[in-house]
Order: sequence, then structure tokens, then C-alpha cells
Amino acid sequence: MKRALLYMGLFTVLAAPLAQADADAPTASPQAVTALVKTAPITERRVAENLSVYGTVEPAPRENLTLAATRDSIIAGVAVNRGERVHKGQLLITLSPTPQSRVAWTQAKSGLAFARISLRRTRSLYKEHLATRDQLAAAEKVLGDAQATLAVAQQAGGGGPLPMRASADAVVTSVMVNTGERVAANSALLTLAADGGLQVRLGVAPEHAAAVHAGLPVSLASVFNPQGIATSKIASVGGMLDSNTGLVDVFVPLPRKARGFLPGTAVQGQIALTSTHGLAVPRSAVLRDAQGAYVFIITKHTARRVDVKISADDGTWLAVSGDLKAGEPVVTLGNYELRDGMAVREQTP
Repeated sequence: MKRALLYMGLFTVLAAPLAQADADAPTASPQAVTALVKTAPITERRVAENLSVYGTVEPAPRENLTLAATRDSIIAGVAVNRGERVHKGQLLITLSPTPQSRVAWTQAKSGLAFARISLRRTRSLYKEHLATRDQLAAAEKVLGDAQATLAVAQQAGGGGPLPMRASADAVVTSVMVNTGERVAANSALLTLAADGGLQVRLGVAPEHAAAVHAGLPVSLASVFNPQGIATSKIASVGGMLDSNTGLVDVFVPLPRKARGFLPGTAVQGQIALTSTHGLAVPRSAVLRDAQGAYVFIITKHTARRVDVKISADDGTWLAVSGDLKAGEPVVTLGNYELRDGMAVREQTP
């Protein structure tokens, strides 16, 4: 027992100086909290806010041409297909006379031949004073009527096949007849869109329709043909919703030199709603909270919050205004972890 007490006393004597040394040592401060971020310089540039829409190519109504039958006919041949590009003077359709018109033309031709022979005989008799002037006038009238009857029969197609040709360079948008089909006079045979007479019908959601108006620039791109690229301007905006799509129709004329845009082509359009020139930051740099939009600027390895106002968004860049200067480093990655005044370490490339 005495030995145990002796050991305890000795331990107390030796430990006291060590405890005193620990108490006298300075207290270590915790390591400062920093965040690893990536930055990009604020730039000055033009930012256009675009509205992405889709639609199809179709003939412009004012450029449509309809080829119609000039007489009752039978379709002897169709020389073109839907979607085919044709040139002025190219054969489109050949019409043949109907049996009735062929008979009428044959009868009219025979009647004209008979009227000519009758007139020659009457003139001969008149010279010999064997026919009166009234008989000569009657024979001349019969000849005139026979000529008119033949002209009508000829126009009706009794004289033979009638080739119908394109009146201008165009694209065949529809063919309504087939070879061997019988058609009446004035029946539509096919429709054409004059070369360059095409437009794009785009569909805009109702909530965006108020921002779209005639004259806005539009970039057009064929969905499936990378060569189909064109720029144009909105010609008109529909005043009601399309019953099939639920969208507002927007009509954009295609330039006459545009290639790769056949009728029916699916097209993506980018409508430039606004265009602003000023300070711009990458889209990832802008955050939002209850106070609005803001960014973090790095000054001497410290993050500083700056509230901003956004005036345009092109999907990549945002046009902003606030206490900013061109060239200042704005945080584009790691900004969700930051607080105003927090120390940062910038990520090296």
C-alpha cells in the first residue's frame, strides 16, 4: 500500500511540468475554408436571344400554279412525279381526245370539205347566171359555219393529242390524275410551285406568340439535310391556333437561291427575338435566389457576389448589367458552393 502511494506521488510530480508546458503552448487556429472554382473573363459581345421552333416547307400560296384540262380528255401520259423540279417548256402531261370529241372533229372536218366544194360549184353556176346572189351568199355562210364548227371541235381535242408544258421553272407539288383517266374540261391536273416560290410554316407556342412579329430575322436549317441552310425574315404571323398542332403559324419566305428545301422538308428555325451588345457572361456563371440573379467575381482570391440584370439569352451567353467590368474573372464552375467573401482557389487548366 505504501509502495502504491509512493508511485502515485512520483507520477504527479513528473506530470505537472508537462501539463504546464501544454498550457503555455499557443493554440493552433483551424485551417481556413476555401473552394476550388473555375473562372472565365467577362466579355463584351452581341447576344441575340433566339426562339427555337420547328416547321415544314410548303409552296407559297401566291406562287402556286395549277395546270387544268382545257377540254374533255383522256390522260394519255403523265411525264412528271410529285416533288420533281421541272423547267420552262418541259412536258408535263399529254391529253388525248375522248371518243365523242374525236367523232365530232371528224364530222366537222367532213362538213368543212363539203361546204368548200358546194361553194365552188355555186360560184361557178353564179358566173354562168345559173345561180342567184342569194344562193351564193348562202353557200358562203355554210362554209363559214363549217369552219367555226371545226375550230370548236379542234379546241375540244378531237384533232389529236395535246401536250401540256410548264410555263416556268417550278417544283411539282401534287399530281391529281393517272394515265388512262378521263377528265372534264377545267379539271385540275397538277399543281406547281414556281421556282423559289416556297415558304416555311413554323409553329410558335401561344405563350411566345406575342413576342414574334413580321420582320424578325430567322435562321433556317433542314433537319435531315446539312446543306439546307438559309436566312430570312418573318413575313406574317397567324392570328389563331392551328387546330392540329395547337401552335400559332409563322410564315417565312425561302430565298430563291436556297437549296436543300424541297416541299415537305422538316425545318428548324431560330427566331432572333432581341439583340443586345454589352457585357456578357457564360450561362453557367449566373445563379438565382430570392433576391434575383447574381454572379461571383474573384478579387484577390476572394469571391464577391454581384447582383445582375439579364437582358438577353442565346443559350450560351447571357447579356448582363451590374457592378461589372469587362475582363473581370467570373466564376463558371463551383459557384453553387460559394458565399460572399469566401476564399477561393482557381482551377488551373
